Amino acid sequence: MKRSTWPTGGTAVKGRSGLVSLLAVLAALSLVISACGSSDDAADSTSTTAGSSTTSDAALSGLDGLTANLSGQGSSFQDTFQQQVASDFGAVVSGAGGKATVTYTKTGSSDGKKSLAEKTVDFAGSDSPIKDEEKGSFGDRDILYFPIVGGPIAVAYNLQGVDQLNLSADTIAGIFQAEITTWNDPAITADNPEAKLPATKITVVHRSDGSGTTKNFTKYLVSASPDVWKLDSGETVNWPAGTQGAEKSSGVTKVISTTDGAIGYADLADAAKENLAVAAVKDAAGEFIAPTPDAASKALESAEVNDDLTFDPLNSNGEGAYPITSPTWMLVDAVQSDRRVADSLAAYLRYMLTTGQEQAKSLLYAPLPGNLAAKAVTQIDEIEVG
Repeated sequence: MKRSTWPTGGTAVKGRSGLVSLLAVLAALSLVISACGSSDDAADSTSTTAGSSTTSDAALSGLDGLTANLSGQGSSFQDTFQQQVASDFGAVVSGAGGKATVTYTKTGSSDGKKSLAEKTVDFAGSDSPIKDEEKGSFGDRDILYFPIVGGPIAVAYNLQGVDQLNLSADTIAGIFQAEITTWNDPAITADNPEAKLPATKITVVHRSDGSGTTKNFTKYLVSASPDVWKLDSGETVNWPAGTQGAEKSSGVTKVISTTDGAIGYADLADAAKENLAVAAVKDAAGEFIAPTPDAASKALESAEVNDDLTFDPLNSNGEGAYPITSPTWMLVDAVQSDRRVADSLAAYLRYMLTTGQEQAKSLLYAPLPGNLAAKAVTQIDEIEVG
């Protein structure tokens, strides 16, 4: 069953999900559809041909001289944000007299990093840093991490008659390890004492492709449920028999939407497109936190940022912070071989980290904290030609 209400704001709640009208979300998501000129069934990549935005003087500077088109691929978690900002950027560049466009294709974080290593794209989208075993494929190249937004990894579900649900980390771990197999299991009942939970069989849906969302979801469980979660963490996981895999976040949410009793994890934007119910997740203080942009922002604000601009907002102890908040980055080579590409990359990053941040909340992402965005803008100067 699909739900008729959706979270866009609010933080801690007890026994309910802190929901507001779905109409506000649908209005925001319609911006994506109209600006990108596509529907949910459209191709996974979109060029910058439409959209508009008011931008700062710094982001506008030099756009009239841009001539190199950019291609990127990777994280499906950041896809909705990339498509909107790329569309807006293309319109602003065109209006300034430039000709640069940006095309982003959601393929999963693992494939994005692989393509960047092979130099078949200009940038990669990834929700996780380059792994030790991946570093060899980059040789001695210096890769820069540019955080672009954060956002909730929603625990989305489809259960007839149940449109509000609370889940603790241990319960989530038991469900995704296929140890909790029916919706009226005592563990779920304990998290939801007032709910009428049916004996429906649980169908676990997970990513089948290499995914930063999987990495962050399982990394959260390693941290928040160390005594229950035994499947470790990674972009791919050996899921139990009987669970169902699907490619990309949109694939996961599509399966959930058509399967009564299904549960899975996906970025909030893709869950919203399927109008799925989402669970509030229990934090370390015992509060159930709804997956909203505001709650994700609190997780970002409490995270410690490393010198290379990587950080971990998962299982944050910040008050009102949604526990399963994911970071996501654009990865680019610090040294570019083509001046035109370097200029387009710098301009796109500057636009995304300034004006583009204004789009984040309406697309169900969390904008970067101001100090982190400023550090990322400063880092753009490290892109050089050689």
